[in-house]
Amino acid sequence: MSLLRGPNDSSSTRPVPLPRRRGLIFPAFAWSGFSSAFASVIVGSHLQASLGTIDALFAATLGNWILFIYSAAISFAAGRWGLSSQLVLEGVFGRWGAVIPGALLGALVTGWFAFHVTLTATILAAALHLQVNSTFTICVIGVLFALPVIVRISHGFNMTAIAIPTMILFGAIVFAHQLVPRWAGLLDGPIGGALPFGTGVCIAFGTFVVSGTMTGDIVRFCRTGNEAVQATAFGFLLTNLPFLILGVLVAASGIRVNDLFTAGNALSWLLLVLVIVSNWTTCDACLTNAGVTFNSAFPTLPWIGVASAATLLGIFLAITSSVGDVSSWTLLLTAIASPIGGVIVADYYVVRVRVGFSRSRVAPMNLAALFATVAGMLVALFCQRLIPGAITPLISAPAAGCLYLVLCGIASHRLGADLGGQSAGAEALD
Repeated sequence: MSLLRGPNDSSSTRPVPLPRRRGLIFPAFAWSGFSSAFASVIVGSHLQASLGTIDALFAATLGNWILFIYSAAISFAAGRWGLSSQLVLEGVFGRWGAVIPGALLGALVTGWFAFHVTLTATILAAALHLQVNSTFTICVIGVLFALPVIVRISHGFNMTAIAIPTMILFGAIVFAHQLVPRWAGLLDGPIGGALPFGTGVCIAFGTFVVSGTMTGDIVRFCRTGNEAVQATAFGFLLTNLPFLILGVLVAASGIRVNDLFTAGNALSWLLLVLVIVSNWTTCDACLTNAGVTFNSAFPTLPWIGVASAATLLGIFLAITSSVGDVSSWTLLLTAIASPIGGVIVADYYVVRVRVGFSRSRVAPMNLAALFATVAGMLVALFCQRLIPGAITPLISAPAAGCLYLVLCGIASHRLGADLGGQSAGAEALD
């Protein structure tokens, strides 16, 4: 059973029944494999260069804890009721209303595919001293990474199981051969940097905020909400955070990330192979997740067309360098995704407090949820522009959730926020 719903998997359109739930181990393993991405090392290195070592370590830790709490609130709901991310969105925004946030999240996941394709092309060019046009390299790598998804031979998040031993070996080699000899001076150097501390927290938070919002795609196979929370903790606190810290320490040692692959010795070649494998598995999961999200929103479209379109979008984003700047990209993700999660949390824990996801919405479009989400995004963008250093998800997500509750209180029926008496087909352990 694939942990990421596939194009022919009914769990993308129906809740997972209790007999098909797999418990904690497999979702935790899938989360750990996905969150042990090489991108976390890149982000950690960027934080150190922008904040200084001490502030970067604190920002990475605080950002991951906020991300865990945010994602755990969504994971509990999705895992308890066996819902994929798109089904969670349909439960909150309505069948047609869910198309908007679903397509938006799918596009953002495609952006991570583009990020890793660009990263792989850059590393290969540096290691092999390639003089080939970067556009050509990106296109070739993008197509090669995407082919298993397009022809349906990949298994989504199950592929990320390869990333766990790969990145553990990568981290062990870098730690032993690069960091240990420089250990005494790692915490020396400037205390702070040009980037505000709160912005650094937002960057760490934004690294996996989209996947945290779409956490149902992994935790829907948990038996209970508590198991889903534990699986999320494995992904963020026990896997992603260590690799963020590794990136901070690599930069603190005075090593550029690309220098790990350009020494020309056997060790650098091994590191190059490990990173390419890691990037491929991450791209596979991102593209599959994006494709199936689009396919769930538009179920009449053929899989090969949806996956190919997502691939072309990702390659276009990579070629145009739309996701190349770590700060701009992760801050954009923070601004867009966190209000969606804020509305999901408000709907489940307040509006649905007694019934959970057992009942479906009456209206096909919950305008109250959509209005509140857009307002939350605007709040985040204004905070980033007008209050530098603000930890925006702590403002925008609660703002979106509170506005949603206000709109439900004053015009629930008119805005399509009413719950009906019809069963949604989801079941949960009491």
